[in-house]
Amino acid sequence: MIEHRSTVSRDAPKRRLRWAAALTAGLFAAAACSGPVSVEPPQVDVPTPLPEGIDFDPDISTDPADESCDPLASYSPGSVTAEQARDTLGDQELLVVGISQSTNLMGYRDPSTGQPTGFDVDIAKAIAGHLMGDEAKVKWVPMTSGEREEAVNSGTVDMVVRTMTMNCERWGNVEFSSEYYHGGQRLLVPTDSGIAGLADLTADHRVCTGAGSTSPKNIAEQSEAQPVTVPDFNDCLVLLQQGTVDAITTDDCILAGMAIQDPTLEVVGEAFSEEPYGIAFAKGNTDLARYVNGVLETMRSDGTWQSIYDTWLAEHLGDATAPAPVYQD
Repeated sequence: MIEHRSTVSRDAPKRRLRWAAALTAGLFAAAACSGPVSVEPPQVDVPTPLPEGIDFDPDISTDPADESCDPLASYSPGSVTAEQARDTLGDQELLVVGISQSTNLMGYRDPSTGQPTGFDVDIAKAIAGHLMGDEAKVKWVPMTSGEREEAVNSGTVDMVVRTMTMNCERWGNVEFSSEYYHGGQRLLVPTDSGIAGLADLTADHRVCTGAGSTSPKNIAEQSEAQPVTVPDFNDCLVLLQQGTVDAITTDDCILAGMAIQDPTLEVVGEAFSEEPYGIAFAKGNTDLARYVNGVLETMRSDGTWQSIYDTWLAEHLGDATAPAPVYQD
């Protein structure tokens, strides 16, 4: 009987290895021929950052301007003494003043010292020097435009020196000094915008300004552009730089400060409003208003006002003299 045995070629394992190697090489060759795989980055929609409180459709009063008073007419200095004026302060050893801390040229924090500086700040320091006997006896309280009236009437501050336009509506809420600066509303735009003034604005343009200021009503009444408001008009600069708005409108001295910060922007057009600035006090505090008016008289006559103006604004806005005071009594 013959025994049958199953035999396997000794070369079979080698053939399998050669087949696997060939298959692997083929795969690499195919991959090499096809080239690198192109992977597109994912499309991510990143929203444009916007300041808190921005309003693209602000409610702007269409009521006629209140012309029931002479907004420039303050209280004659009379015979109010520094001691009497200090009696009206919350702290008779310290004058508390509301200012801006981010309005270049007018009221901003000096990055080298951390201290407030600017035209408005120097006006307040000069007043403190007379009232307190030392211009360093001041506490500065930064605030937005919309916070000014409440700040003086609540006693948070003794007075506000913050680019505040005098008008009859505001006279109903606060007392004002005599006019210490006369401004006008203009436009700030990119140098290549094609906007040369108010007449070039259309309904397709967005114009940014500060809520609580007189500017939104002025731009709405005199152009077709869509006003956009922010709590502090300094937020408008970022919105213009990122293309969210087409222009900024506010007073010329404020726009000049913004233009310094960004040389790709320019102030254009003629002024299309009258913006007389007054120092604000709590309603009823006429003693402090009278005393400050006496100090402003001195600053006009002794050259202090002119020196402050020349330091901060003359280079950017041209020559000017102090506004003449108007008194109601």
